[in-house]
Amino acid sequence: MNTRMTSKKGRQWLSLIATVFISQLLLQWFQNELNISLVFNFVFRWHTIKFLISWLVLLVPAIWIWAVVGKVRLANLTFFSLSAIIGFMSFEKMRQRSEPLYPSDFSMVSSVGSLVEMLTPTLLFAIVILVLMIGVLLFFVIRQERKQTSLKLSKRSRIVMLLLSSFGLVYLSTFSKEGNLVKKAYDYSAYWIPYSQQMNYYNNGFVAGFLYNLPADTMDKPAGDEGDVLQTIEETYSEKAAAINSQRSATVEQPNIIFIMNESFADPFDLKETSQVWDPIPFTRTLSQESWSGRMLSQGYGGGTANIEFEALTALSMEPFAAHVSTPFTQFLPKETTFPSIVSKLKGRGYYATAIHPYNTSMYKRRQNYDNLAFDAFYYDETMTNRLKIDNNPYISDQSAYDEVIQVMADSVETDFVHLVTMQNHMPYAAKYDDYPLFQETGYRNEKINQYLQDLNYSDQALEQFYEDLQALDEPTAVVFWGDHWPSVFGEKILENNGQTTLHQTPAIIFTNYLSDSQPLGLLSPIYFYSELARLTDQPVSGFDAFLMDLRQEVPAFEKGMYYSKEKEDFVKSRDDLSEQAQHLLEIYDWIMYDMTTGKKTLINSGFFDDFN
Repeated sequence: MNTRMTSKKGRQWLSLIATVFISQLLLQWFQNELNISLVFNFVFRWHTIKFLISWLVLLVPAIWIWAVVGKVRLANLTFFSLSAIIGFMSFEKMRQRSEPLYPSDFSMVSSVGSLVEMLTPTLLFAIVILVLMIGVLLFFVIRQERKQTSLKLSKRSRIVMLLLSSFGLVYLSTFSKEGNLVKKAYDYSAYWIPYSQQMNYYNNGFVAGFLYNLPADTMDKPAGDEGDVLQTIEETYSEKAAAINSQRSATVEQPNIIFIMNESFADPFDLKETSQVWDPIPFTRTLSQESWSGRMLSQGYGGGTANIEFEALTALSMEPFAAHVSTPFTQFLPKETTFPSIVSKLKGRGYYATAIHPYNTSMYKRRQNYDNLAFDAFYYDETMTNRLKIDNNPYISDQSAYDEVIQVMADSVETDFVHLVTMQNHMPYAAKYDDYPLFQETGYRNEKINQYLQDLNYSDQALEQFYEDLQALDEPTAVVFWGDHWPSVFGEKILENNGQTTLHQTPAIIFTNYLSDSQPLGLLSPIYFYSELARLTDQPVSGFDAFLMDLRQEVPAFEKGMYYSKEKEDFVKSRDDLSEQAQHLLEIYDWIMYDMTTGKKTLINSGFFDDFN
């Protein structure tokens, strides 16, 4: 009898081990974009050791599930189903945004309703079918288990397994901490790539890549004595700010300032495949020639709106953050009760700060984050007055969003800072409009691309009307307009044909209703928007702004894995490929950001970000 029981237990363990192995193959299959050949090479030729380590890692949650449910068949099905769902989610995210699934993405579960609205009908149908299949399988397995007298774990075994696997899960959660033994095991064969998580997951596998992105400190402490370094930074750049401000004499002391981050706004003429028979953005093109304009280097492709917004509002780049920090709006900003930003800077000068986003507030915890950034008011889809949509587009139009800006400014008695994040051009693009350009005008046969180009045309028309409304306004107003990122609708082939850096550049324009001046901005990162605006309008700057002006001279634009070298007039992939002065300034930037996010906040308390000399 004991021999038979031991044999059954052995088969149960073997079935769990086999299920974990198959589940990991499934995860790797999704990671390798459904390419079986790549999976085979990864497992049996290139990265066998890493695969085996990941297999052992996955056994920990599998054992935990078995300990909870008690029966191995149910545990196997549950683990395999979860693996299928997670793998599919990562595959879709890679397809839509060219980046894998991160642990922080699960914080978006509270926004599941908003995410569903953005799915195409085909994708939504596929997800529903997948969930139904898993549900049916679980139902039959549970029903079968109730009918049959199968071997169940003893209470003692379940408690021991639950305690040990729970400890294992907690230990795995410290993967990024110094001295973690699992991390050390991977280090023998892993090639970690902090600047590209797409390559990090590809080289090390889904499990290793996922572990690498688990939460840890926002930034590693730079080398040097914290007190001395920060004191030198503050003294040096506060003096520079004072010198700059002594030379500035603005014709308008405090103009209204409007930030417009236009969803998926890009210039299709930047692509080789686009026909120039029809221009979807003629007004934007003319405005660019008559204003301060250039191209913004976007951190994202096909997504990443909140990260570009974070960079523009805080002047903190995503580049120096630890690799696991993929979305500050969900990972650390909500924990900050106050945080230096352009908003707090302008409020210190008497501005009234308003945020407008014509969508719901669940995405990226915007309501909480806008509070932490010191906005006075936040208008969204349910509280906006202007909420018109065009044809079948599910999102509020750009024209309505701009009308809301004008109304907010008209109702305000203070000088205004208005930050608008539009939604009209957001995916999905199928069947948005009744009338849209065709192949003869655009060069594209893909209806979704042509629908997107119609999106751009409506955006362009709305911007023209907004420009005219501002010219009629008797309040001096300055505007920073930019597209947050390219949409992924053009596909991988066009991306490869035009190069990664091309599809990470979007239009950026700075204009006013009281100055007539044009100047090329060249390529720039969104962290420089305010310092460039202050230069155009002759406004005073803080010590931090003065530093950013120096940094822009050496490194005009940068993100992880993409650094524009002033000397080479081209992109390089690493800080090491930049000049010594550029590297030195980036090290100073590391210290500033470390102090703000992880350190003692010495510079915040000293007024380095908000004081004007």
